[in-house]
This record gives sequence, C-alpha cells and structure tokens, in this order.
Amino acid sequence: METVAAMGILALAAVPLLQITTDATRNAANLEGRVLARTVAENDMARAMGTPEVIDAGVATGQEIHMGRTRTASLPQVGELQSLEVQVRREGDQQTVARLVSLKYMPAILSAAPETAPNPDEDET
Repeated sequence: METVAAMGILALAAVPLLQITTDATRNAANLEGRVLARTVAENDMARAMGTPEVIDAGVATGQEIHMGRTRTASLPQVGELQSLEVQVRREGDQQTVARLVSLKYMPAILSAAPETAPNPDEDET
C-alpha cells in the first residue's frame, strides 16, 4: 500500500517537471528562430548601408533561407538622410519576427551623375 502511495506522490511531482522541460525546449526553439531572423535583418541592413549607391525608394522584397525579408527605403534627397527599414518574417507567415530601422546619409558627391568619358573613336576636329 505504501508503494502505491509513493508512486502517486512521485507521479504528482514528475508531471510539473515534465511540463517545465517541454516549455524550456519550446522557448529555446522560438529563440533560435528569432536570433536567425535578427541575423538576416542585420545582414541585409549592413548590405544596404555598405553600398555607396543610392537605394531606390519603395519596397524591395527578397528571400533568404527559411526567412522572408522586406526592405523599405524612403525617397533619397541629396545631402539628406534616407530612411531604411528591414522586416523579416517566417516563410508563409505575416508576423514580423525581426525589424530594424536605420538612416543612411546620401552625400552630394555620391548622388551626382557620373561624367561621360570621351569616346576615343570620335575625331576632335
């Protein structure tokens, strides 16, 4: 009889421990997905900030492995700031998992149209 009572007490103690273990595993998997989404957002923002070209205004979407990425850029003005926003979602999901917002300075020297080089085949007469 004491054995049955001990088994019942052990079962009552084991159920919450099993629940805690299950929750910890679920939270670890969720955190892994959020870290991956943050890394994708940081990489895309670094590519956008590192390029010397003016980023076209509007929404640009792309696909990374297992993540959907959307970059939104404001209309650039010479000598002013351009707003950039990167949102990352899981594939087939509308919920944003990671979001980064930054400003990019557009100096006049980079925004000026390049001069055309003279054509060596043409006569300069």
